[in-house]
Amino acid sequence: MNSFFCRKLLFVSLCLCLIQFSSVYAAANLDTQRELYKQAKSAFKAGRNNEFQQLKNNLTDYPLYPYLLYNEALKRLSSLSPDDAIKLRSQLTGSVLEDEFFRRWLDTQARRKRWQIYVDHFESTTDAARQCTYLRALFRLGYEDKALAGVPELWTVGVSQPKVCDPIFDVWINRGNLNSDIAWNRLQLAVQERSTILARYLLRFFPRAEQSTARLLYDVYRRPTIVRSVNRFPDDARGRYAFSFGLLRYARDEASKALALWQKHKDEFDFDEQLAVRTENELAFWAARDGVVLAEVNPKYTYETIERVADTAIAKKEWNIAYQWLNSVEETERYRYKWRYWFAKSLQKTGNDGAQELLEELAGERTYYGFLAANEIDVPLRMNARKPIELEQEGNKFLSDVRIARIFELYKLEEEDNAKEEWSWLLPRLEDDEAKHWIPYQIGQIGHPNHAILAAFRADAVDLVETRFPVLYVDEFNRHTERTDIDLTILLALARQESAFNPKAISPVGARGLMQLMPATARRTARNIRVPQPSLVGLLYAPSNIQIGTYHFRELLDEFDEHKVLAYAAYNAGSHRVKQWIKDASGMDTIAWIETIPFYETRNYVKNVLAFQQVYSFLLDTPTPILASHEKTIP
Repeated sequence: MNSFFCRKLLFVSLCLCLIQFSSVYAAANLDTQRELYKQAKSAFKAGRNNEFQQLKNNLTDYPLYPYLLYNEALKRLSSLSPDDAIKLRSQLTGSVLEDEFFRRWLDTQARRKRWQIYVDHFESTTDAARQCTYLRALFRLGYEDKALAGVPELWTVGVSQPKVCDPIFDVWINRGNLNSDIAWNRLQLAVQERSTILARYLLRFFPRAEQSTARLLYDVYRRPTIVRSVNRFPDDARGRYAFSFGLLRYARDEASKALALWQKHKDEFDFDEQLAVRTENELAFWAARDGVVLAEVNPKYTYETIERVADTAIAKKEWNIAYQWLNSVEETERYRYKWRYWFAKSLQKTGNDGAQELLEELAGERTYYGFLAANEIDVPLRMNARKPIELEQEGNKFLSDVRIARIFELYKLEEEDNAKEEWSWLLPRLEDDEAKHWIPYQIGQIGHPNHAILAAFRADAVDLVETRFPVLYVDEFNRHTERTDIDLTILLALARQESAFNPKAISPVGARGLMQLMPATARRTARNIRVPQPSLVGLLYAPSNIQIGTYHFRELLDEFDEHKVLAYAAYNAGSHRVKQWIKDASGMDTIAWIETIPFYETRNYVKNVLAFQQVYSFLLDTPTPILASHEKTIP
């Protein structure tokens, strides 16, 4: 072996050893810093300030050093000068704590009535309370015109603003700035937002001559049937708006009657084109949702209305009408998966060319409509999944970014909520797409699947299939699959949709745990299967939640003749609603029926679970048709 090659081999070996030693040293150093950080937190909590300061000074290059600075600063917010606050903020740069600290410092200045400091350092925000505080500070400092000029934008909203806004609002009103046009604009917004108390409050701001029309808008908001008394609505701008608004409210319960009223009386009013088109568009939407097939195509309608009209035509098997409506869609809207699928179907049904090409293209997509298209033309599903090995090789590079390292240090120290705050803040700011994808992947790898699923969504990392669809709790599910005769892929899909595999999840309406069971439903099912009644805390225990959730879904399958689509809809919206929705749908194509589900949430829920089951069938190598033969039509 020649001497040059030997020297080169020795050099490479030495470099590898140095890299390996460096990695081992870095890991050991990180372990030491982690222990010191824990000690610093403990000293801070116990009030041992000298010990805390010593420990903190040894952790300046530790990723969680900003958390020590932040918590220390919170104890002395009121004594921090602007220069101190700005300096500390710069030390928190790169963390969610940066803006959080500065907001809290500013709030403290307001509480201490340090108005000049507040005004000098205020930053634009969407927080109404802080905006109002800023205007009040301006006013107190003598900038009255500037303060009052900012009020209309804050006042003219459809919901009640925070109490802190009342003083500056009162000054603005008392100085004669509120006229009936501004009050009318806010009344319109209030009834649109269904803010009943606010709408009633606003009536006081109209002069006697204008009270009747303002009251009419409020009354038709509360009792939409008033719209049938057409002669109560004056033919002026406000009267026409009240009539239009009342029709649209009435249409939610009586769509066909509302549309007939419009067609009969619209020419009696001098509607401007914009209001007329908007009114007719929304009435068409509600009429179609109510099952009315509209034959005359109106390309001025919004995409959402055209789509809804086509959905109804498809459900009624009026394929020529569906084709005409779908073909009227603007080119800029034709990228949508749903449009591509149903336009292809309408081409098939009407004997037009082009369906096969559209379906073949769509079948390459990992979406609900892609899976439908693949099933339609009998081709294998395409997952387009990214291989984890591509990301695993880049880990050290990404962790060299202290912002990313901070996230995983927080997870290491079991500060999951803080970790979530950090990546929620960081992901929209990261420019490196590879780093954005690595973060959710790695979160999943270290055992936080529900966080990983949400992070993948925030990062638009749709190709991280194994991260987004983890296979979890298999043993617990399999304990009940044989007795309930429910496929494992169905249960995984339900858990993925319901809680993203978060066993501690609690919804705003009180659904709990992995399968998101309402307590009353869980107790009833527990009685039926003769297991102990679950407590609220007990429903957060995954094995118990899975058992009751699985048997509850079995109950729904029994109720709907083994039709899983109807059972999915009932799991989300309740059996009583589903029975209403299928009352006149016997024999309807199931996929078409799904599009007619009145609740947007339930409609998407059903599509998601059907698609998720296909993904899990692929991952577990248990190919399953998207619908069984008995599920292809509504019973």
